[in-house]
Amino acid sequence: MRRLILIGIAGLMLTASAVAGPNAASGTKLIIAMRDPGCHWFYVGGGPSQRKFVKSVTRTGPVTILNLDEAALIIKGPGGTRHEKVGATLRLKAKGVYRITMVKQAPDDNHLKLTIK
Repeated sequence: MRRLILIGIAGLMLTASAVAGPNAASGTKLIIAMRDPGCHWFYVGGGPSQRKFVKSVTRTGPVTILNLDEAALIIKGPGGTRHEKVGATLRLKAKGVYRITMVKQAPDDNHLKLTIK
């Protein structure tokens, strides 16, 4: 009986480390999504009934960006300028301010600001 309990506890520990491991290694995940008006936004909300979209976000530590916008993004920050394709992820580690715009962006579209502390 004791052996069965220990095996169960070991299984739970392995499952917990597998679930926490990828999130800890990749840092905070941040989604850039398409939404009118303004074209692209940071999606920071919960489920479908609690959606929240913002133009400026501050995070601590590394940030992994997922581009769910309708076009590629231009990300200007401490590490230089990078392009991120639609559906791709990009990991940002350097502290500082990142300015995010869309390729061939209209003048009235949002300009996103990400600050990493």
